[in-house]
Amino acid sequence: MSCTIRTVDRRAVAIAFGVIGAVVLASCSSPPASNEAAGEIDRTATLRVAGNVVPNNLDPHQSGNYQIDFPFLSPVYDRLTQAVSGPEIVPMVAQSWLFSDDGRSVDFSLRGDATFHDGTPVDAAAVVASLNRARDPQRSKVAGRFDMISGIEAIDDTTVRIGTNRPAMDLPAALSTTEGAIVNVKAIESGLDINTTGAGSGPYEFDQVRPGDRITYTRHDGYWDPEAQKPARLELIGIADDNSRLNAFRSGQVDAVKVDPDQYHELGNILAQPGFKFHEYPTVQSYAIQLDIGTPGLADPRVRQALNYAIDREGINSALLDGKCAPLSQPLPVGVDGHDTTRTNRYTYDPGKARALLREANASPDLTIRVINVAGASPQQEMATAVQAQLADVGVKVVLQPIPAVDAQSTFRKGGYGLLNSRLAYPIPGQSLMLNYMADYRFPTPPSAEFSDTVFQSMDPSISDSDRTSLYVQASAIAADDAYDVFICGVPTMVAYSSKTVGMDSLGQSDFTSIFDLRYAGVTTS
Repeated sequence: MSCTIRTVDRRAVAIAFGVIGAVVLASCSSPPASNEAAGEIDRTATLRVAGNVVPNNLDPHQSGNYQIDFPFLSPVYDRLTQAVSGPEIVPMVAQSWLFSDDGRSVDFSLRGDATFHDGTPVDAAAVVASLNRARDPQRSKVAGRFDMISGIEAIDDTTVRIGTNRPAMDLPAALSTTEGAIVNVKAIESGLDINTTGAGSGPYEFDQVRPGDRITYTRHDGYWDPEAQKPARLELIGIADDNSRLNAFRSGQVDAVKVDPDQYHELGNILAQPGFKFHEYPTVQSYAIQLDIGTPGLADPRVRQALNYAIDREGINSALLDGKCAPLSQPLPVGVDGHDTTRTNRYTYDPGKARALLREANASPDLTIRVINVAGASPQQEMATAVQAQLADVGVKVVLQPIPAVDAQSTFRKGGYGLLNSRLAYPIPGQSLMLNYMADYRFPTPPSAEFSDTVFQSMDPSISDSDRTSLYVQASAIAADDAYDVFICGVPTMVAYSSKTVGMDSLGQSDFTSIFDLRYAGVTTS
């Protein structure tokens, strides 16, 4: 069972609830509707899904790449909240939450029937221990994701209060990721191997873990939400080669795959056959050369603007991406709250203007940029070669450095590199702006104070939706004008799946980022 959240103005409910604060009410309903297979759910089935790579580390708080890790960790680990199709942030282990009047603390009310797989309750003390582990840099690689948290306490067995150092409308969304997974800290401290056994309270348990190949899961009996465990088993497979992954789908070895834009044309041949279906989610994330704007030679915004004018986005889209990656000139794509319509076409393909800006900025004639690309990944590999040639045409040398996916972000974080990859999106546009441009692991040199202040203001839960949208627009405009990235194009999440599956057109995380979220997916009998 999932629940829909509606936010109610704090003044309107003050008398009824005896409190002053922004209240979030949860009303429970069935999972998001799916327009798919009409057969009965086969609760003895195995759902088989192929992704790009299997993570080497299965500790949620040691995650090196959320986009890689979430599909493999989310079946085992519950969170306080979850994202469902919309996207919306709705209850998970937390039944509801209440913001304080100043927006600097949130009380989460926990459901009473959640237990870890060893039978111990997921009570307030367990949640506090887990979140403190997640935000402790000595025990966690994801501590920076929760730097807005100033303290966590158990008010009683079913209430957790989280204090923040700023207004944090984004906190419930931040806690919906596997980086905020609730782990059984007591079991880990007693010697449990989290990389093989798991320490979660989710709908599935690890069955077999084969690093670099696949992970299989079995249903955990007694889980509080049976709709979240439709198949008896899950099998998540890592197939790095795009053609091999698509062939595995074509031959029936897997039930679903994520489709890259450059595979769209080839996919048409498969979809022409009976038994296959396809769903395209809205465009929310994008390909870009992520920049370290403090790199010598790139500190002048005019140089970064020149790089943007040198890119033939339409050419890349048509030649490499089957027309499925719309040109982009700012962080928030068309259709996302906060997209600045006056800057939709901020950067047209204009090599002459690029050269003029480089001269105006007194850029070095030997300007060289080291750009990381994910080794063997398509279409990034082909895009990197195209971008290299287009920048060379305006006198900028690009040295490509192919690196495995699991190491690309951590290498970029060291500074001095560019990274050609997708920018992740999040349920809240302000969260997308903050985590892509105000977190050092994705933006090594801090953005302008004006940008940061604008994004922080948007996180105030007391402001109106229209004011929040205006702040998103302002922040997106700053990032566009200061050319924080070499923006390329916005890409939808595309999923191909067997007609026997359900839920593939309403995967929660897929509404805002290009990953599988199989919580309400399943297989039918026919």
